[in-house]
Amino acid sequence: MMTLAQLWPERLADHATLIQAISLDSRQVSEGTLFFALKGTLQPERVGQFVADALARGAVAVITEVEVAIQSECPIIVAPDLRAHLGSIARRFYQTNLAVQPLRVAAVTGTNGKTTISRLIAELLSAAGHPSAVMGTTGNGILPNLNASTHTTLDALSLQQHLYAYAVQGAQYACLEASSHGLDQGRLQGTPIEVAVFSNLTRDHLDYHGTFEAYADAKAKLFAFPELHTAILNADDPAYLIMQRACASHVRVWTYSMDKPFADFALLSARYTLQGADLQIKTPLGMIEVHSPLLGRFNVSNLLAAMAAACALGLNLSRMIDAVPQLKGAAGRMQVIEDPERLLLVDYAHTPDALEQVLHSVRPHVAGQLWVVFGCGGDRDRGKRPLMTQAALSLADRVILTADNPRSEAVEAILEDMLTGAVTAKSQQLTVQPDRREAIRFAVAHSQAGDAVVVAGKGHEDYQEIQGVRHWFDDAVELAQAKIARPTHVVDALSPPPH
Repeated sequence: MMTLAQLWPERLADHATLIQAISLDSRQVSEGTLFFALKGTLQPERVGQFVADALARGAVAVITEVEVAIQSECPIIVAPDLRAHLGSIARRFYQTNLAVQPLRVAAVTGTNGKTTISRLIAELLSAAGHPSAVMGTTGNGILPNLNASTHTTLDALSLQQHLYAYAVQGAQYACLEASSHGLDQGRLQGTPIEVAVFSNLTRDHLDYHGTFEAYADAKAKLFAFPELHTAILNADDPAYLIMQRACASHVRVWTYSMDKPFADFALLSARYTLQGADLQIKTPLGMIEVHSPLLGRFNVSNLLAAMAAACALGLNLSRMIDAVPQLKGAAGRMQVIEDPERLLLVDYAHTPDALEQVLHSVRPHVAGQLWVVFGCGGDRDRGKRPLMTQAALSLADRVILTADNPRSEAVEAILEDMLTGAVTAKSQQLTVQPDRREAIRFAVAHSQAGDAVVVAGKGHEDYQEIQGVRHWFDDAVELAQAKIARPTHVVDALSPPPH
């Protein structure tokens, strides 16, 4: 139990109201709760309705972003900048009750690789005997037990509550995904981030940020956190300089690279096999040789980032060498579906750059043809749709366009956007099958021994969202079932795209 003055001493020093709980959701308010009323896209009258509901349920105080026309004996405090302070208030509330050591936190931002890098950091630390939590797209929890997550980056209250709960449960570290939305909306504010990682920056989420520059600026906010002591930056991406400029003078900057020997963590040599990669790596702590079980060249880059972050958190090279061969990576990220003849993979790649990276990485493992099945999400950036198709046609032998999560859009309209500018000379590479299940089965049925089939775009997701309804759908399950159902002989040819 704390007072308002203790929760926000800079602003509410004169308020002695005792607070037993905090909440953003009026439906979860009970006696003794401090209710936070965020405006978001709501009109002030609607915010007022939530405030009235919270007070009726027992709220003893309200802090709101906008004025509300409500009279109450309980303090109703207007703070237009509430969002910028919410994380710190929540941290004070939970940390005051914390009878164990607070978690040490690493956060990862970038267009691609956030999920894998954060998961690998946690796996490295866990394998070395330090229980670690992960929080992001594929779930939240202490490894290996994850619960489904509603957002890549949780709201400020939920985030602090989870960090508190994981510390109580025995975790020592937390590895978070820091999305551009989460950073822009202040959801990570107040989190004691020690190590921040930048993976890369390519086109994504411009429907939200408006411009690529605004998108980059949102990512850079991670590197201005007050408790940051080490920044891990991908020297292979020019945007790393934007992140470096955001760092305070006291922050140690370590770079990593696949091909630049000046980097602090630099790949010196790599041998790729179907069992992973054998690597020689230069680090600030010495040279090491490790075997990584992860497939794909870009996963070597992800591993360099994770190793750098783990070193920054105190893991020594000896334990690192022992831990790397045990890595599994995140579900739906270059996830292999066992097959004796072909390479079957599921990956979350849903941007042009991510798709290019996946196909580039798979190609060295393919003796025959490289197939790719993918779609584009509805109600999202339309500009990337033809770019996805161009990337696939330039790198794969066979391209199957299908549905992703169409949401409120018609699948046919999305596919039409994806076909914009498709090269006529490459039409024999291309087919269109709006039904995702049938598209996967088509690719598996027509592929041969030595081929690779990549199903991209949805990764770990176990649903397909159509007109506001989520229908169960898991690419990994569908691939496995298509493999079982595959006929012995297939003679029909690929169908050309519609005109």
